[in-house]
Amino acid sequence: MRRPCKKAINCLQFSLASGSVVAAPIFTSFDTKAQALWGNAPLRLDHSVHQRTMFTDEGLAQIIDSLPDDLISIVTMGADQRGPRDWAYCRRNGLSGAALIESVKQGRIWINIIRIERALPEFRSLLEEIYDEIEKKAPGLGVYSKSVGLLISSPNAKVYFHADVPGQTLWQLRGEKRVYIYPDREPFLRDGDIENVIRGVTEEEIHYEPWFDDYALVMDLKPGQMLHWPLNAPHRVDNMDCMNVSITTEHWTPSIRRNFAMRYGNGLLRRFGWTPKSKNIRGPSLWAKVALTAAWRLSGQQKRNAYRRKMSYDLDPETPGLLRPIETAT
Repeated sequence: MRRPCKKAINCLQFSLASGSVVAAPIFTSFDTKAQALWGNAPLRLDHSVHQRTMFTDEGLAQIIDSLPDDLISIVTMGADQRGPRDWAYCRRNGLSGAALIESVKQGRIWINIIRIERALPEFRSLLEEIYDEIEKKAPGLGVYSKSVGLLISSPNAKVYFHADVPGQTLWQLRGEKRVYIYPDREPFLRDGDIENVIRGVTEEEIHYEPWFDDYALVMDLKPGQMLHWPLNAPHRVDNMDCMNVSITTEHWTPSIRRNFAMRYGNGLLRRFGWTPKSKNIRGPSLWAKVALTAAWRLSGQQKRNAYRRKMSYDLDPETPGLLRPIETAT
C-alpha cells in the first residue's frame, strides 16, 4: 500500500497543532442511563469531535489527497429506498481532493474512506481517544479491535436498508441526516440475510419492505451528535438537503466475535441444506461451527464465493458531480 504523502501529513499535523484538537472530553453527555443502554438499545449522545478543524473542506481535501485510492470507496444511489440495485460503485478518475469535494456538493455520491487510522496518525489518535472514553463509561466492554472510517456525502444522498457486522457508531460532524433504526430480529433481520453478509456472499444489503418503516425508530442527527445501536440492527440513512460529513467507528469484543462465528457457521449449515437450530454463542455447538468455518476458509471457498465489487461509473473531471457510465467490452 502506498504511504500517505509526508507533505500532506505535515500540513494536517500543523493544522491540528494550531488548535484542531482540544483537551476536551469526546462525550459531552454520557450518564448512567446511557451506560445501561449502551449496546442494548439505540442511543443518541452529544460529542465534541465536530469541533476539530480537519473536517473543513480544505482539511478534507488534504486528507483525500494523502490517501491511496484503495482506501476510498465512492458510490452513487437512486432516490427510491426500494431500489438498492441503484447502488453502484464509481472510479475517482484522477480527481483531486478539492475536486472530489466539489463533486460531492454538486452530485449524488457517498464517499467512504475505510480504516483511515491505518494511514493517518491523527485518526489513530482520535480513535484511541474515543474508545478510551467509551471503555471508561461502559466498563467491561472488552474491545480488542477497532477502526474508524470517514464519510463524505452529497445533499439528499441515501444509504439503503442494511446491517453491519461489528459494533457500530455514527458520529455527525457536518450537515444533517435522518437515521432509521429497526429491530434486530425477524422479520426485519432474517437469519439467512445476515449470515450471507457475515460470510461475505453479499455486501451489507438485506431484505426490505416499506412497511418496516412503521416499526423503525427515527432519529435526526446534527453536528455534535452520535448514534449507537444494538449489534446487527438494520438501519438506513437519508441525508437532508446539505453536504454531510461523518465518521463511523467499528469495534470487536469477545461477544461480538462469538456472534460472528455462530452466524458464519449457521450460514454454512444453511448452504449445505441444513436448518440451524442453535444460536448459542457458547458451548460445544459454537466450537463445532468455529471448526467448520476454519475448514471452509482454509479450503479457499471463502475467497471463491466472496462478493466482488464492480465499477459502473467514472467521475467526470470536467463537470463536478457528473457520472459517466463505464463502457464494458462486449
